[in-house]
Parts: sequence; structure tokens; C-alpha cells
Amino acid sequence: MWKVFGEEGVMVQFGPLWKERMIELSKRRKDRARFLELLEMAEITHYLDIHQRLHVFRMDLPVTCTLEDVEFLKGFVQRIIKSTEYPMVDLDGEEQRAALLISAEEPEDEHASRMSGWYKMKQDEDRKRQGN
Repeated sequence: MWKVFGEEGVMVQFGPLWKERMIELSKRRKDRARFLELLEMAEITHYLDIHQRLHVFRMDLPVTCTLEDVEFLKGFVQRIIKSTEYPMVDLDGEEQRAALLISAEEPEDEHASRMSGWYKMKQDEDRKRQGN
């Protein structure tokens, strides 16, 4: 059975389960209120990189969050991970490789940026044709 910080779950629910476990494991910690406030703003997702055999948890924060907020979260989560007896992810009692990515950047729409270049090139070609 899969577990996240000792709590059984199915892989499709690992993101919400990770968040729930962080809330539970943060009890009685200094600065918990700030941690919970930032955690509530975050979207937590999980995916498994099968090539590297690595569970990746991604914490996406609003772009209004600062570098200081990201650094705070990083340190807070690291302290929780170091102090808990449970691995971040395990399968039938065997610890799995896992990582957390924290981001407060707005994802770039690669399709839009590529297409805008293509449309500009197309418009330039059309103008040249009309000018001839």
C-alpha cells in the first residue's frame, strides 16, 4: 500500500494527502499560522517521474508571494521532514524517492509565445505579398 507521511492513500490523491499531512505534522510548531496561511494559498500537485523513479510534489503559490515566502515554506517543510519518523512516500514499507518543488512564478504559455512568433512571421509575409 502507498503511504504519504505514514497515511495510506492512492496516487491520484497524493497532492491533497500531502497537504493534509503537512497540516497535521505542523501542529505545535512555531510560525505555524504563517505556514498554514501560505499552504492554503498553494495548489499542491503530485506526479511520478517514472524515468527517475521520483515522486514530485509541486507547490504552486500565487505570483503575489515573495521570495521570502518561498524560503520560509522551504525551511518549514524541511524541518517537518527531518523531524518526522515517516518517509514522504513509501510503498509497502519501502521508502520511495521524493522531492518538493515550490514555485510562485506564473507558468509561461509556451504555445501562445510560439504562435505569436508564427503569426508575426505570417503577417510580414502577407505584407510583402501585398506590396508586390
